[in-house]
Amino acid sequence: MSQHQQREYLAECFWPGVTEQDLHLLDERAAASAAELSQDGQVRYLGSLLMREDEVVLCRFAGAEELVRRAAERAAIPFERILETAVSPWNADSRESASE
Repeated sequence: MSQHQQREYLAECFWPGVTEQDLHLLDERAAASAAELSQDGQVRYLGSLLMREDEVVLCRFAGAEELVRRAAERAAIPFERILETAVSPWNADSRESASE
């Protein structure tokens, strides 16, 4: 599966008291974990999103669901579930332009 065909997933975390430093460390661990598990880009860490008011962190990954789960577990991400995402088709042109 090429990187353009990879599915994307979110590791959803309810994380009371999360700080910017927590997210920085999480991003480092997740990127390292994905890199360790990855061969030919099979799993990639795409970054995190913080919803401060809800104390929720979403960690974005691309790859096979099992590898995403393993990467999240190895990185000690405090997730409750892994969710497959869908990207709106009307944004395809803007996503391709941004990646060039």
